Amino acid sequence: MAVQLENIPMSSISIERRLHLLSLIICIMAIFMVALLFLVLRGCAGKADTHFTELTVGQLNIAGPDSVKRIIISHKMPMAPFQGEMLERSVPPGLAGMIFCAPDGDEVGGIGVSGTAKGGAALMALDYRNVPLEAIGFSTYYDENGQSAGFVIMDPPRGTVDVKKLNADDPEEVERFQAMMVQRVDLSVSNEKAGLTISDRQGNVRILIGMDENDEPSIQLLDKEGRVTQVMASEPSHKTKR
Repeated sequence: MAVQLENIPMSSISIERRLHLLSLIICIMAIFMVALLFLVLRGCAGKADTHFTELTVGQLNIAGPDSVKRIIISHKMPMAPFQGEMLERSVPPGLAGMIFCAPDGDEVGGIGVSGTAKGGAALMALDYRNVPLEAIGFSTYYDENGQSAGFVIMDPPRGTVDVKKLNADDPEEVERFQAMMVQRVDLSVSNEKAGLTISDRQGNVRILIGMDENDEPSIQLLDKEGRVTQVMASEPSHKTKR
């Protein structure tokens, strides 16, 4: 039997029309959003030189196509990635920095800066490979006593270490790793004095070259126990009064 429209209340016809209209509007909006998203993605893909005048982030990771992080910049010095583990650092508070990583993700160097009105430091280091050990380092410091700068060279690593054991505070592995931390060369300037020290493989200073605050140079040779065995120094210069 055919349904007569005049038997249907007008309120039912109005609701049905509104539902159809709402559905149509939703479909049109969905199509519009999909088309807009497509255009945006296409524009980004075709415009490789997109740039920002300013970008504020807490940490920025730069990675290659393999997703391995090669450069990490952070307001807080990043932990040291090595052998798939993350090593804690002993750094001044408030140290911000940037680290560089090898293709396998291991850290190979970095830069750090910290400081307050009372004191601070700026550090830069390059590491040896396959061992989380600093090779060379540059640094500047300042505090209420003045400013200083230095350059150090560490002894090459003797073997390797297990980072998982280091993180687990394995006493034997920690002791073996600490034994590798031998400073061989230290060149620094502080409080108007300049000095160069050269140490043996056990970390004992054997040669000390210095220039004091009065511009008087000296060279000292030391034995393994730290006793001075030879001194070369210039005669103090005295101005003759007339």
